[in-house]
Amino acid sequence: MNVINQVLVLFFLILIGYGGRKFRVIDDRAVGYFSSFVLNISLPALILVSLQRPFSKELLGDAGLTLFLSFAAYGFFFLFAVLYPFFVPLSRKERGVHRYALIFSNVGFMGYPVVEALLGQKTLFYLAIYNIPFNFLAFSIGAWLIAREGERPLMLNWKTFINPSVVATVLGFLFFLGSVAFPAPVFQTLKMTGDITSPLSMIVIGTILGKMPFRSILGKWQRYATTTARLALLPALVGLILYAAGFRGLFLSLPVTVAAMPVAANTSILAEVYGADAESASSLVFISTLLCIITIPLIALALGLR
Repeated sequence: MNVINQVLVLFFLILIGYGGRKFRVIDDRAVGYFSSFVLNISLPALILVSLQRPFSKELLGDAGLTLFLSFAAYGFFFLFAVLYPFFVPLSRKERGVHRYALIFSNVGFMGYPVVEALLGQKTLFYLAIYNIPFNFLAFSIGAWLIAREGERPLMLNWKTFINPSVVATVLGFLFFLGSVAFPAPVFQTLKMTGDITSPLSMIVIGTILGKMPFRSILGKWQRYATTTARLALLPALVGLILYAAGFRGLFLSLPVTVAAMPVAANTSILAEVYGADAESASSLVFISTLLCIITIPLIALALGLR
């Protein structure tokens, strides 16, 4: 019941954003500003605070193992996504969107609050490390996957791999290596700013869902197949592989929990920008976010979380 209660709190925050958008308390400009604030200010602040740990060789080794597991997981997701259209027929515009949805879960907006709720605040140090591949790939290689099947191509360069979360992660890790602690006023400011991330990110998801016309949500069976793979199949496969390899505790529960997150909210944004199937992208975001209210507690209980 504790797991369910924690996820329900996040769901109610989503409902606040959804209701605010439907009743026009929050307009399209506010959605953009809120999203920008989370991605460019509050989330980097949360990352910096979560990496404020005294250096130790044991923690450094754990961080290295966490990063290795993350790269291995994303490699597995890429392979799964490449093969996926051979089993589930998709149109040209759909392929990039569905592949992106399978590779990238909503670790930015939803990952941090869910992991904090289920695994504890101290786990955010490991999550910040685990999300390094996502921060590098989601808006570069990931965006290219969507663009190559859309109407507007994307030219990759070094700038596409850099964003505020990447900068915050690099700086925070350097501070960790040097055991550099922020002065109390700076730390408290960053902490208060970072604490906004969880509630505001849930509200942002609600407002994004509130923008979608309901008729565009339902539709092709392929969307439900991809949602099932995103929420259930991939977490199960990750869990089985890691368990068979002898991983237990955090190194099992963290990758599985991140894999169980719904489709990344920016899927629909990138599909719109690059002329891919924005309707399918929006539908995948909506359906997976709605159903994860059921699947996340089940996966948490399967992992033995309380």
